[in-house]
Amino acid sequence: MKHYLLTWYGMTDLRAALGLEETDGPVLSALKTGDHSDAVILAYTNPAKDQSAFTGKLRDHWEACASNSRPGRPTLTREEVQYLVDAVSNTDAGHQLFATWLQDRLSALGVKVTMQVIPRTLKQLNDAPGIYDAAASAVRVALNDPADKQVTTYVSPGTPVMAYTWALIARSNPQLSIEVISSSDPSKPPERIDLPKTLLNSSIGARSAPERASRDYDVVLHLLGEQTIPVFFGMRQFQAERNIILTTKEYEPVALRLATVAGIEPGPVIISDPFKPAATRKAISEQIENLAPGARVAVNMTGGTKLMFAGALSACWELGLDPFYFEIRHHNVIFLRDGSSVPFVGISNIEDFIAASDFVTLKHGRWPTEPGAIRNRRQAVTPTVWQERDALRGLYPKKEFLEFGSKYGKYQPAHEKDDLPFDFKWKFGEASLAKGAPPKLVLNETTIEVPRNGFFPFIQGGWLEEYVYSLLAPLQHEGLVSDVRVGYEPDYPDGATSKWGAQEFDCTFTDGKRLWIVECKAGPVRQEAIQKLENILRTYGGIAARGLLVSSLPLTAANQKRVDKIDSVTFVHPEFLTTNGLRMIITAAG
Repeated sequence: MKHYLLTWYGMTDLRAALGLEETDGPVLSALKTGDHSDAVILAYTNPAKDQSAFTGKLRDHWEACASNSRPGRPTLTREEVQYLVDAVSNTDAGHQLFATWLQDRLSALGVKVTMQVIPRTLKQLNDAPGIYDAAASAVRVALNDPADKQVTTYVSPGTPVMAYTWALIARSNPQLSIEVISSSDPSKPPERIDLPKTLLNSSIGARSAPERASRDYDVVLHLLGEQTIPVFFGMRQFQAERNIILTTKEYEPVALRLATVAGIEPGPVIISDPFKPAATRKAISEQIENLAPGARVAVNMTGGTKLMFAGALSACWELGLDPFYFEIRHHNVIFLRDGSSVPFVGISNIEDFIAASDFVTLKHGRWPTEPGAIRNRRQAVTPTVWQERDALRGLYPKKEFLEFGSKYGKYQPAHEKDDLPFDFKWKFGEASLAKGAPPKLVLNETTIEVPRNGFFPFIQGGWLEEYVYSLLAPLQHEGLVSDVRVGYEPDYPDGATSKWGAQEFDCTFTDGKRLWIVECKAGPVRQEAIQKLENILRTYGGIAARGLLVSSLPLTAANQKRVDKIDSVTFVHPEFLTTNGLRMIITAAG
């Protein structure tokens, strides 16, 4: 009797094949048990990626590092590891590398498996219809085999939508007696998950049209893991009387802070074991027992572990609850019972995004409304500075300019900084400030009148931040974006910014679906600025956040290549930095 394993392979599996993981990865961990005679492994191909990136010097360097076991062998830096994984993942070259490595490892272990690695192109990582079609094709491979067989699906590799699809496969094909396995620890063999009988009951289906049309709930349960923003989205999406957070002991402090920010009472419900689906199913069942009969209940499946997802899905089928999932990158709410989707409501306030990521606001960065405010008085001159920006190239590298900038930043008392005199002259310009005299700024023989207060920070780079604001302001009036800020600063809940240093966003705004952060560089862009933007996007905005890198100068070829590898960051070329250019970038993001 044959035993088929149906699975996707994921990033941990690929990293293991590249020699970047201490574990074998989920797929090899399952196959090396010898429990499976055949394996159908689905491989996600991203059509937008350069399929030839893993060639030439990059591949040669990786092979030199991977094949050399001698002391002093070449090693990959953290940046090289990230670049390598970005280049090889979700490509045909990556699939071939993984398949070869997997077969070689199994052969070395003396484990014989008839293996098929099937690449599947998806529109995006959580392309639900594409994922279902791919999973169905894997099932057909097993169905077309005339031999007696046992089919097992593996929910650990891949995304939660992929895991959910395997549950649908089990439900739709009871004649195969499909088993489901999962692994909470890649270093250990996977464990079998006992699906409830009701999950395989074909009578459970989509609700009637009137019920589907009504998306009003009395209670919404939210699974909370590392990402808090999906929970915040869920609370905004539905005007439920009660929201209940289900999380693990590890994330209880985060859940408590989120509950406080969102005004949720009582506190979170702790799932005893996030790696046992039955524990999540039990926690949900206990909450339902305490509700009035007929209560309309939905479950936000977006957070938590994959095994929490599996347990919650089981509870939904058993108890008639409505599971939904936020497809964050494309801003849809997917209702898992019937596959329908609606756009999500989103968040239009910067503070809400920051609070959802477990931070507070230190400096609001709102544009002043008073016409006489310094920023409003300077706004008329920023277009001129932008037009003459090439003249500033000679100022920013000057030793005396850099030394004065260091002195200005440290000077105390801070309110006297703007009285510090300076006089900079270079080939294409002049900038000076003297006691009792107005500031002087000349670029390419064009004299630009700038108010005295904050003059040095303005020429240091503040002019570009204010210019970007002037370009975003019309988009805010149109309603394309909202809550545009300049110089916004978040803080840790315990006020630890004073210890670790403040993190300022040059510009930030929201399109209602995600947080946008703009990093402005009036001078040359260095690698550190790119890394900084990538880090703050991940820290403060979650996986859906987007960044704009703005500079008065084009990027070097190396830095442009680095930016091109980061899906969340877009470099705005100086010639494209207009209101219409920004409109096109934001609109294209969806």
